[in-house]
Order: sequence, then C-alpha cells, then structure tokens
Amino acid sequence: MLSMLRPHLPAQRGAGGVRGSLRWLEEAMRASGANPAAVRNIIYKDVGLPADMQALYAILSRLYAEAGLSAPPLQLPASVPTDLELLGRSKKRAYRTFLSGILAGRTPRLMVAGKAGVGKTLLIEHLERELSRQVPALRLTRLLLGEDISAALGSGDGSHPNLPFALQAEQQARAAQQFLQGCVVGGRGALLIRVSGGGSLGGCQFGGMPLRGRDAEPVSSAAWAAEHLLRRAPEGLAVLLALEEASDLPPDLRAEVIHLAQPSSVEARRYLMSTLSVDAARADELVRQTGRHLDRLTLLVSAKRGQPVAAKLLADPQAARLLAALQVAQGPVGVSAPRPILEAALGQALESLPPYLRALLDEVNPAEPRPISPSLLTEISAQQDPTVLRQTWQRLASAARLRPEWAEWELRALTELRDWPALRAWFESHPDSAALAAPLWSRVRQSAPPPVRQAVARWVVTHHATLGRYDHPQARDALFTLLEAEESGPRLWARIKLAESSLDAGQFEAAAAQLAHPEVRAALDRPGPVDAWHAEAQADALLVEAALKRWQGDLSAATAFVEDPRTDSSGARATLWRGLIAKDAGRWADALSLLMSVPPTSPLLFARARAQEGDLRLRLGQVAAALSALNDASARLQLGGASPQERARTEARAATALRRSGHALAALERSRAAQALTAQVATAQPSTAVQPPADEADPVLQARLVSESIPLHLALGQWPEALRAAARALALLAEPNARQAEAAYRTRRTEYRAALIYLSRGLGLPYLHPFRGPGAEGDNADLRRARQILDALLSAAHGLSDREQVLAFDMRLSRVLCEPDAAAALNFAKLALELTDHPYAEAQARATLAEALLRGEQIGAALGEINRAHALLRRVAPSGTADTDPGLHAQLLTLEARAGLLEGPAGARTALTWLQDALTEAHLAPFRAGVWREVGRLLEGVVGGEALALRLWPQLGLPQFDLGVWRLADALPLALAPEPKADPLDSAP
Repeated sequence: MLSMLRPHLPAQRGAGGVRGSLRWLEEAMRASGANPAAVRNIIYKDVGLPADMQALYAILSRLYAEAGLSAPPLQLPASVPTDLELLGRSKKRAYRTFLSGILAGRTPRLMVAGKAGVGKTLLIEHLERELSRQVPALRLTRLLLGEDISAALGSGDGSHPNLPFALQAEQQARAAQQFLQGCVVGGRGALLIRVSGGGSLGGCQFGGMPLRGRDAEPVSSAAWAAEHLLRRAPEGLAVLLALEEASDLPPDLRAEVIHLAQPSSVEARRYLMSTLSVDAARADELVRQTGRHLDRLTLLVSAKRGQPVAAKLLADPQAARLLAALQVAQGPVGVSAPRPILEAALGQALESLPPYLRALLDEVNPAEPRPISPSLLTEISAQQDPTVLRQTWQRLASAARLRPEWAEWELRALTELRDWPALRAWFESHPDSAALAAPLWSRVRQSAPPPVRQAVARWVVTHHATLGRYDHPQARDALFTLLEAEESGPRLWARIKLAESSLDAGQFEAAAAQLAHPEVRAALDRPGPVDAWHAEAQADALLVEAALKRWQGDLSAATAFVEDPRTDSSGARATLWRGLIAKDAGRWADALSLLMSVPPTSPLLFARARAQEGDLRLRLGQVAAALSALNDASARLQLGGASPQERARTEARAATALRRSGHALAALERSRAAQALTAQVATAQPSTAVQPPADEADPVLQARLVSESIPLHLALGQWPEALRAAARALALLAEPNARQAEAAYRTRRTEYRAALIYLSRGLGLPYLHPFRGPGAEGDNADLRRARQILDALLSAAHGLSDREQVLAFDMRLSRVLCEPDAAAALNFAKLALELTDHPYAEAQARATLAEALLRGEQIGAALGEINRAHALLRRVAPSGTADTDPGLHAQLLTLEARAGLLEGPAGARTALTWLQDALTEAHLAPFRAGVWREVGRLLEGVVGGEALALRLWPQLGLPQFDLGVWRLADALPLALAPEPKADPLDSAP
C-alpha cells in the first residue's frame, strides 16, 4: 500500500517524520489510541491484533483518499484457535498461511518442521477441523506416514526384493500418484501429512522395501513424502507436510518452510493454566517436568528422573484404572473412545477426575477422548495388571447390560471375560442379532470351548449368509469349523449352508448334489424329536429344496416344501420364501399377504420382502405402490448393509417403476445408480477378514442392469444409446460364467429388447405410452428386423416357468405393434390374450387388441375392448385407491379418442372435449404430451381436422403455435401439455 501512495503524498516533514513514513504512521497510531509498536509487525510480517490492523487501515485509507486513490479492501488474517495463540508465533503463522490460502482459492504448499513435541499434530488437527467447518465441500485428507508407507496409502502394490531398484521406485511413485488423485474432488482438495519419527534412512519402508527417490536411491520418509506427495501433487491440491527434519529434502521444492519452535516457558505456563485450571505454581512445576514438550504438557508426566513413563503411571492406581478404561473403550482398531463407554468402563465421569489424570486425555473432540500420546496405550498394555483390566471389563459389562444400544460392547466384554455361558445365552435370546457375532469370531475361535465356538460359528455364518456373502473368509472359516465338529448336528447344518451358498450363486446342480449327500439325507429323514441343530438344518434344507423346485418350474412341489411345518422354525425366512413361491404360482393375494407379514425385526429380510412386494405390485399394475415399496426397500437394504449387487437389482426395478410412471429421466438416473453399484464391486480392492469383501463382479448381473436400461433410453427416444447398451449387455452375457441358465434367459431378454429398439426407431416414437402400430403403408427395414427377432424368439420353446411366460407375453404384445398388416396384428393380439393370468395383463392385452382393431377400422369391436380394459384397470387398484398404471390409462384414453375421430365430425368433437377433461388427472401429467401428439397426428389425417382443432383450442392461433409453421402433432403438445416447471422425480439426484 505504501509504495502505491508515495508518488501522490505531499513531502511534509514534521515531528513524526515524512508524512506516510513508518515513523509518521507510528505517531498516527499513538494519536488514535492504537499500539504504535504494531506498525512494523503488521507491514513486514502481517502479524498483529485485529484491532491494531483495523486502526492502521483507517489511517492508510485517509492517505489514499488524500492522494485521490481508493484503498484496497482490508483482509484480516484468519482467526487462530486459542491454544495455538498460547503456543507460539510459528504455529500461528503456519495456521494462517495455509488456511487463508485455501479460503482465498489458492493451493498453498507448505512444510512445517520441528522436533517431536513442538505441536505439529496439534496444528494439523486444528486445520482439519477449521477447513471442515468453513469449506465443507473440500475433499480433506489426513495422512500419517509411519513404519509402512504403502499401508498408509492403502496400496496393495508392494515391491518384490528381487525387482530392480528403478522399478521399485516407479511402483512407489505410481502408488503415490494414485493416492493423490483420490485426494481431489471437483478440482480441489487439501492433504495434511504428518511424517512420524525422525525420517532417517531405513526408518520407514514401502511394503517391506526401502523408500526410493527420483534416482532410485534410498531416501528418508521425509524426503520421500516431499518428492512424491508434495512436489508431484496435482493442480488444485493444497498440501501441508509436517516433519521433524528439513535438512535432507530434495532441492528446488517450491514450498514455503516454517520452522516450529517449542513454546516458551511463559506460553507453556499460560496454556496449562488455561486448559487444566491449575495455578501458576503448579503450572511452573509441570513446565519444568515436561521440558515444554507439547505431547506431555497436558500429560502431567509423573515419571521421576530416569524412570519410564509406563512404570510411573501404573504405580498410581487411579492412573492405571484410567488407562485400562482407555484400553477397553477404544475398541479393536480405534484411536479414540466414545465418552459414555469410557466413563462406564472407568466407573465415573471424566469431570470428576483430578487434573493430573485429565491430562492423560486429549479432548480436542470431547465426545471421543483419546490418549494424549498415540503410543501411550501400546507402552502401557504390556505392563498393565490383568486384574485391573478384568475389573474394567466387568464394569463395562455391568453398565452395558442395562443399555440395549450398547449390546456390541456388552458382547465384547463377555468375550474378554470369557463368560461363555452368558455370551451364548445372549445370542439365543436375540436371534436377529447375528451381525454382532462377526467381530467376536477371532477371539471366540481361539479361546471358547467347542460348544460355544460352534454356536458362535453358526451366528457368524448366519450373518454373512443373510448378506449373501457366503464366500467371506470369516464365513468360510466358521463353516469349516462346523464341518470339523465331532457331533453330527453342526456338520449337518454346515452342509445345508454350503448347499444354500451354491443356490445363491446360481449353481443349482451343485446345491442338489450337496443335499443328496448321504449324511444329509439320513439326518433329514430322521423321525421323531431332534435337537436344535437338526431342527434348523431340516428347516433350511426344506427351503433349499423349495428353491430348487422353483428353479425347475415345479411350483406345486416348491409350495409343499415351504409349507412343511418344519420350516416354521426359520421364522421370517420361511415367510419370505412362501411369499416368493406364491408370487411365482400366481397366488397374488396370498403372495402380498405373506410378503407384507415379514416382520421388520429382521431388517434385511423385511427389506427383501418390500422389494419383492414392489416387484409384484409392478406386475399387477399398481405402479405408485410398487415405487413406494421399492424405494423403501432400497433405503432399508443400504442401511442393513446388503451387498451392492442386491441393492443394484432393487434400484433397477425402481427405475422400471419410474418409467411406468412416466418419469423417464429420473428412471435413467436410477438405472445409472444401479450400474454404478456393480462398477464399485468390480473395482473394489481385496479386503481383510475384518472388513467384508466386495462381491465379485457378476457379468450376468451387470448385463441384466445394462439390458434393463434399454427401455429407459427408448422412452427418451435415445436410439443410439439403446443400441450401445444392448451390444454391451450381449457382450457381457457371452463371457464365461457359472450361471449358464440365467445367462441364457438374460440373452433372450436382451434380444427381445433389441427388437424393441427397432420397433421404436421404426415407428419414430419414444417407447412410452401412448404407443401405436404402423399402418399398411408404414413398413420399413427397422420394423422388418423387429419382426424377424421376435418370430425367432417366439418359435423356440424355453419352458413353462413364470418368467418365461411373462417374456412370451411381452413379445406377443410387441409383435402386434411391429406388424403393419391389421389382420395379422389382430391374430398376434389374440395369442397374447391367451397368456394373460391377472386383470392387469388382460387389460394390456385388450388395449393392444383394440389398437389392432382400430387399424382395421373395426370401431365397435375396438370400443368394446377398450371398455373391458378400463374395467379391468379399475380392478387392478388396491382397495380404496386409484393406483393403476398411468401409461396404460393414457393409452386407453388415446384409443378412445381415436375411435371417436373415426366416427366422424360429431363424434370427434365429443371425444376430444371428453379427452381434455379426462387428462386433468394428476397421474396422467407425464403422458399428456404424448396423448396430444397422437391426437394431433390423427387430426392431420381428418378432413377439417385443423379447423376443428382451432375451434376447440383458440390458443392455437397464437404466434408461438402458428399452424403455418408447426404440424398439428407438434402444436397441440406445446399448447396443451407444456413442460412442468419443476418435477422432483425428473430432476437428477
């Protein structure tokens, strides 16, 4: 600011020096009541109190005005947290530099260096919290580089000791780049790196191999981080690198270096007095004891000269008790502890602890305290008194027993206490809590007696089976534990679960072979009372048998198996399977009743029942209820931890319900979300036994999802996109897989949808009601290819299963619509009518039959079919609602108007007036434009049609609807069905 002012300032000299000089500014500050000593710090170092900065800005602004200039806006430095204010200038400067840079839209690159205890971690924690608060959209990544950098980066790309050094260096650089790319979202990100230890050569490794720099020579962790994570950070990524030594870094790093210093004695004393509420004498004593080491300032080190910290702390019973509570409450992988759990394990509130014990805690986040030093509990654990630890677990178990929401902690406590009877009793009284067994399996497997080990193994397998993750390493381990049991009950139960896993994978022959095992057959046929293992195995085996019969199309036998009274012990699972088989058998009311009776106390089974209910209601024409059930199922599956594949299937079905509702854009977005879920599966990293593995990418499922997107593209008139989707689906289905029967069916479905592409493109219409067939003069190459595909598919018999019959029905309806000969189209419509099995299907068939009749100008017969279809559609709606397929309703209204136009001018006027009133129903809004498009097309072929339209709708005379410009088929939708201003279903999520 001063350099800009000097040419304009008058050269006045007075007692305060030249006007505008530093000395003159100091005198002006003194005269205004501000601190004159702040002038030089503010101008040269950008350091000072906000009040002094504002006072100096006011003085400079007056000088600007005198010179005829406008002062630039004042930019105060970012406010600094209180404990950083107390702990030194260097940390305040680093905090402000990094935070202000990001807030100003820049990407600062900053290194802070200082020996252990100067406050590097404290600085990073405050930056992380403030950036999260002020820039919530910023991708913020915190990285601790310890002994193995590859583990910190989440890289499985470890080097082999026999690889050339240059290749090892290349692999390390590639892993760093992959990590950095994930730190940027939307072009911006911030990376906060803490290099632990001194960073000397050999101190850290990468997958067991030395860290290597640009020339493939070994480097320290600090130099490696500076080279690979700071220098090579992508554009838009701000980086803060905190390390202990800045002496061996690569040259020409374009980053500012700030050296952090220990707090002064005065700062340390003020900090302790402020945060620990101790007096000055006690604070001075603690400063002397800790040597101004920040990691120890609030620890109140009790070690005497020459004695280890752990030994001294554990000699204090109260300190030992607090440390034991921290060990217990942190959990197996955590670094912090939920405050209520910590206090329950401790047996008292943290506020009641004396200050010297509170100093063992880092309470930057009061809800989740953690030890003041990350290594403190590691040091303590080897020397902790087992009796103290056991008493801590007992306190936690007693407290958790009274809090049902703490069940996980109660079970951990019972496992650590080896209270096996209580553990087993808990699971037996909570049959829907199998998921809580999985975290306990490792300890139970090592320590529990065989009966308890087998009981918990059963819960572990049940948990993973419920999620559909039969191949999870933990599930396989638990299964083999049961197969090795001496008693026949656990072995039998495990064999049934193996058959169930084969069934889930679509390997039906393998499942049948496993059920045919002699041990299984002998046990299942055993008469009389059986123990719990055998009873549950029998129930599960009957459900597997039912599923096999369902796959074979023998629904009578499947029904007999699921209704066997022995399946009652399976509870909600049996109810769900009974609903599924009733649905396939066409017992719609029974199916809905059974699916709706699955209790929400089994969350995943309830979610699956809702998904099946939605699928069934969609088939029955209850579109709104179907969409509601599918949305509910989707949310519950996600909350319940269902596999991405299962969630994808439900999302795809919801997309179909949205299309049937007329919301094609929203449907396509939902379909893309479903496909993205399987893409996550395909790219997921291998997992550990603790973290459930991602399901393997299933090409058949991927093909199914892509194939089901074809009608969505067609509903939007996106024929090229539909063609690409069909080609991709067929390519996926041609890949080798273990589900040949499913792949063959999905191939037929996709080929049918390829015919729909040619049908839609051949007619030049989006595949969305109202839809019509071609006239005798409207044949073309696309329609001929559609007929060729459909005839080939219909001529091959593919069984009598429910889904094959549904496919044949759909193909016959489509065959009507691509047939230009009205008589032939009528015959195909009658064939479709023969396949109907419920009112909605019959309504569809009769609407198609009416369309074919109108092409043959059989108006009376067509109106009869339309009236029957209307009556059937009213029967479809659930009791007390008007929930029907709005697209089919729109189709019937259009056909009725078409019949009226064919009857002559009088009938035409009446039909169109009636149609306009009928289209006011809200659920028809997405279809109005299509209806008026078809009405306009029909009026174009009627003598006097344009004049009739102008009499009925005078707005067609407005300039924007000029019939000298627009076809009537385009003007009517523009005038009578304008785009809705805001439709939440049609907006992308």
